[in-house]
Amino acid sequence: MIRQAKTEDAEQVAPLIYIILEDMELPFLKGVSEEMMLEMIAASFVRPDYRFSKENVIVKEIDGKVAGILVSYHGEHAENLDDDWEGIQDMFGIVNKMPLFTEQETWMGEYYLDSLVVHSDYRGQGIGKELLHAFKELAVAKNCEIIALNVEKANEGALNLYQKLGYESEYDIVLSGHDYYHMTQNVRS
Repeated sequence: MIRQAKTEDAEQVAPLIYIILEDMELPFLKGVSEEMMLEMIAASFVRPDYRFSKENVIVKEIDGKVAGILVSYHGEHAENLDDDWEGIQDMFGIVNKMPLFTEQETWMGEYYLDSLVVHSDYRGQGIGKELLHAFKELAVAKNCEIIALNVEKANEGALNLYQKLGYESEYDIVLSGHDYYHMTQNVRS
């Protein structure tokens, strides 16, 4: 079943979000342990209006376990979604604060897929596609016309999947030193 994330999902969702952050090789991760970062993600999950807030996460649940997640939000909210990161760092006693993200990933007029992760135990079962279809339905329900995502150029498997599902590359973008395609799809066509 695909559903909106709940507070009690935090412990299962945090490691999945961590996979994305680690793959992006974010500089912030060099200054904290994996354990602390998992706790910070879990803390951010229960805060309203934060990038990784449960409000922005849908989960695929199988037998009571979170098999996959998708994080999404309106592009016009992107500029302020990380405002609470400093407060989260305060909670964990981090003195030398630094942003988690430094580049803009999405724009006004887009409903943005921030993160999509399937737990390793459930890969190859079509869960990513299910979550992508749910993402598109969310965009339509929120009256958005354009859905967008960024896919790392080196991730040919994901790129092929997105192209098969109708996404088109709009332009290139660099995020945390990695080359990505910014891909969009009009959900009304």
